[in-house]
Amino acid sequence: MPSANGELTGTLKKIRDTGLITLGYREAAIPFAYVNDKGKPVGYTMDLCYAVVDAVKSALNMPNLRVREMSITPQNRIPLVKNGTVDLDCAPNTITPERAEQVGFSNPYYVSEVRLLVNKKDNIRGLEDLKGQNVVASAGSTGERLARLQAEKVGFRVIPARDHGESMITLETGRAKAFALDDVLLAGFRANARDPESFAIVGAPLETELNALMLRRDDPQFKRFVDTTLAHVYTSGEIRRIQRKWFQQPIPPRNVNLNLEPSKEVLEVWHKGSTVNE
Repeated sequence: MPSANGELTGTLKKIRDTGLITLGYREAAIPFAYVNDKGKPVGYTMDLCYAVVDAVKSALNMPNLRVREMSITPQNRIPLVKNGTVDLDCAPNTITPERAEQVGFSNPYYVSEVRLLVNKKDNIRGLEDLKGQNVVASAGSTGERLARLQAEKVGFRVIPARDHGESMITLETGRAKAFALDDVLLAGFRANARDPESFAIVGAPLETELNALMLRRDDPQFKRFVDTTLAHVYTSGEIRRIQRKWFQQPIPPRNVNLNLEPSKEVLEVWHKGSTVNE
């Protein structure tokens, strides 16, 4: 497990001085970070973040460390991490060069592809079938960025929604013909829809993405601490338990099983993340 030897700086010093760590989460990013029927944030990345919390408690000898969970959106996550409000964002964040200029990232924990969720009755097979239609994407998400890159070329309109839950409602109510987002998240929305069989994930991937925990930029001590915690999760086999729990077993709120095995790309990410470079 990671240690915090030497003088504390950055986030770890802030946590020690305040006795508090603040985790960011999403309300509807199933199965990574979302609110269950008891109002508690849960999910795959919440489990990873709580592994970091436990490591901080141990390394700083702070068994009574307070944990604050803060609901965030794609639009406000970067400002809240940058200004010190959120210490670790547990939402499914894509690593991009633009974001890396503003915030830091842990080593990746997952690989996903941006695709489209559509209503089967609309007979949409990909972007080429969306000319003259509306495509919804959560404002500030990679799905929105990639949809806008294709909008003028194909001839569709992009509707930005406040968050993923609002995006899904926009699709379900017919105000948009497609919802652009990471395929794993789309699988979660499809599985929890009133009629899952009426929806399909279609089209060639708009982009393949690496997902990571978001933290403050230029904080090498905390980044190394988080990466070392993740490496322990990978090498101990705990990551397999977390994978099965959220992707291969019934999960709240509707006890749906996504039945998703880790891809070879995900296994490679875990393998690479098992070693933390000096």
